[in-house]
Amino acid sequence: MAYLSAEERRRTIIDAAVEVIASEGLARATTRRIAEKANAPLGALHYCFRNKEELIQVVADEGAEMLSASFDDVDPEAGFEATVRESIAALWHWVEANVGLQLALIELAMFKIREADDDDLYRMWDRFGGDLLRDRLTRALEVDPVDLRISLDEIVRFINHRFDGLVFEFAASRDVDSCRRQTELLADAVILLSVPGKAPRSGRRGGARPQPV
Repeated sequence: MAYLSAEERRRTIIDAAVEVIASEGLARATTRRIAEKANAPLGALHYCFRNKEELIQVVADEGAEMLSASFDDVDPEAGFEATVRESIAALWHWVEANVGLQLALIELAMFKIREADDDDLYRMWDRFGGDLLRDRLTRALEVDPVDLRISLDEIVRFINHRFDGLVFEFAASRDVDSCRRQTELLADAVILLSVPGKAPRSGRRGGARPQPV
């Protein structure tokens, strides 16, 4: 077994946890199974993490941090419509680059839903898109006031939960072009629903039905 520094070992264990949770489910993601996937002694895992719960929390924290980083280039100064499109593009970049992590996070979310015993359960979506979308779109509206036809909260939920479905589509198909096209259509839909007088920008493509004359 090759020597790894503590930080390298920690990284290997986190990556293994993501892979095991995504492919086998949270119930089967025991510390022993994760250590085996990481090609590490079980003792090394417990040296890096006190228990499975701490390791799972680190996986969730990393997911949130990576999503936040993907929003770094979303500039609300560009105006509301551009911010909608850039925010959706940032979410897609996060999904495309980390599909295994997405599946692991879904597993963690399903576990929390099954074990739910409080009224704040839904707030976990704030951390994974909700807060970032709300922040960027609120700031965009400050520089580009728009008389929205639906509420900002509805827009945030609409975008966030369309991505729940997109994760499954991409995980199953791995069709980058088709999934990216879905994000373009989503941006069009949000703008059409929320901004008065707007028309779709992405255009009709492939499979469009001819219009009656």
